[in-house]
Amino acid sequence: MSSNDAVALVTGAARGIGAAIAARLARDGRKVAMLDADPAVEQAARGLQEKCCRVRPICLDIADRDAVLALPEHMGDWWPHLSILVNNAGISPKHNGRKSAIADMSFEEWRRVLDVNLSGTFLVTQTCLPPLTSHGWGRIIIITSQAARTRTPVPGAHYAATKAGLTGFARVLAAEVAAAGVTVNCVAPGRIESDMTAEAGGELNATLAQAIPLGRYGMAEEVAGAVAFLASGDAGYCTGSIIDVNGGNFMP
Repeated sequence: MSSNDAVALVTGAARGIGAAIAARLARDGRKVAMLDADPAVEQAARGLQEKCCRVRPICLDIADRDAVLALPEHMGDWWPHLSILVNNAGISPKHNGRKSAIADMSFEEWRRVLDVNLSGTFLVTQTCLPPLTSHGWGRIIIITSQAARTRTPVPGAHYAATKAGLTGFARVLAAEVAAAGVTVNCVAPGRIESDMTAEAGGELNATLAQAIPLGRYGMAEEVAGAVAFLASGDAGYCTGSIIDVNGGNFMP
């Protein structure tokens, strides 16, 4: 199977980075299943369908194991052809625009972030491995964060812990599926214009933007461009790697 024949599944696709990734992959000629817990994913998919993109919405919570196990039914005749998985779904709770300090964080909030960001990604990936590893060609791309690479002031400890955990998960997975012709890579965005970053408030966002060498926040489409490369045939020798998309705010 070639990269142009691939069916893609994008989680967290109702808006922001996930919606931009789904749109880019669809424009590149892929069939794209757009998954999100928010029913707004239906409207996002309709918008792309009106542009003649081949997309299907799936509304489910990736932290719900039984719901994830029903993915083959939701995907229908696309399921056997699934070759690209983009694990983008994630949450980063704020309270009046601010993170919870570790000393004040409720266990319920901690657990929900781990359930969605880390366990949800595990559940989706594990469920999708049979079709992904059956073609001799496949791509798994995990959206992590600059918070997985260095300390950042805005996300809470639960978010940073899950994104760092996903980086380790990706490296182990990359070795396990390499023989099947599947690559596994991470994209680590910095501050990107989105509903999630808007929660931090205009004043803080302006201050943070001034500290970025490129002098601005990134756009969701720029993250989607990195994903599109990793999903392509040109990235066939990239696995276990991380692409930083942060305007130079973190340089390893």
